[in-house]
Amino acid sequence: FKNLLNKAEEYFNVSCVDILVNNAGINTNFGWRKCMEVNIMAVMMGTEIAMERMRNSPNKGQIINVASMAGLSPGLGEEMVGYTVSKTGVIALTRTMAKDIARHGVVTKCICPSWTDTEIVSSVLPEFKDQVDKMVEQVKGKMTPEHVAEGFYRLVTQCENGSAMAVLKGVPYILVPDYNIFPMIMSMVIMAKIMDKIFGPQVVTSNHQIVAFTLAFVFISVLIAFMF
Repeated sequence: FKNLLNKAEEYFNVSCVDILVNNAGINTNFGWRKCMEVNIMAVMMGTEIAMERMRNSPNKGQIINVASMAGLSPGLGEEMVGYTVSKTGVIALTRTMAKDIARHGVVTKCICPSWTDTEIVSSVLPEFKDQVDKMVEQVKGKMTPEHVAEGFYRLVTQCENGSAMAVLKGVPYILVPDYNIFPMIMSMVIMAKIMDKIFGPQVVTSNHQIVAFTLAFVFISVLIAFMF
């Protein structure tokens, strides 16, 4: 990584690179350990090295991480756990670094493509091919790399620090909110307290949360209707 950045700065005759794209990625063909090494450990290493340079540069720059829709969902199953965990980590890394921008000044974002017509999909092991084909069919086929590239361009030029862009076939480019942010957690805490007062469950489940939010929505709707 250090040599790569040195050569880039030398070639463009600049004191610091303006952008780092952590794009390298593999599937689990070579096992979960190798998948983790490439998909998350290397991303963290590249981010760390670039951050050391960018934070001392007047222009700071951007770090763009290539995650996956797999990082926003449970994944296909046990055989894909290394890929799913690694891409979930990329999203978490992006949002954590973005939240700390006041200290380092570097903009951090990530892009989360769905099934794309690339080698990482086409090279899946034969025993998993049928399962992958079914998943691809459910989303009406694979995207072109050009469609993902357009999303990448919009992410770099139009989106704010901490953005996580979902890229799916036949769907507008979507910025996925961070559901772990403070207001969301506090709202869940409030709803859990309401459920505890009403039902007193030993554990507040997602179903309890849905009921609580529904009751809150109905109450607010009735209140607004009464006022106007």
